[in-house]
Amino acid sequence: MELVVDTNALFSFFKSDSSTRKIIVGTSLTLYAPQETFTELIKYMDEICDKSDITKKEFNRIRKIMHSLIKTMPQSTFRKEFDDAKSFLSDTSKEDAPFIGLALHLEIPLWSNDKALKRQDKVKVVSTSDLLRIIE
Repeated sequence: MELVVDTNALFSFFKSDSSTRKIIVGTSLTLYAPQETFTELIKYMDEICDKSDITKKEFNRIRKIMHSLIKTMPQSTFRKEFDDAKSFLSDTSKEDAPFIGLALHLEIPLWSNDKALKRQDKVKVVSTSDLLRIIE
């Protein structure tokens, strides 16, 4: 199964016992993300470290592992779909346009726990709990 994964879904990868980590490491999913995803994770490093009870050194080690498991694509490869996504997403979901745009470009579902994204009808959105049901 191929999926685009959004940043929020990846936050819990930093917790060693998270379902997200079990799914990513323990299955044969092929995951994609916009290149900027890993920059965004660094932006939230302090918050992620606090919530996951890890050091910044551990954060960087885990982020590198995560990066090796997810294929990243520059926004220039899906510019048209990104622009399309911006046009139909609500103002509260505009920051998710890169993920929707990449999913449109690759014609695959998006892994996101954002309930607002499920309200749009251009891309299928699956949550972590949906994935757990699928893989079991």
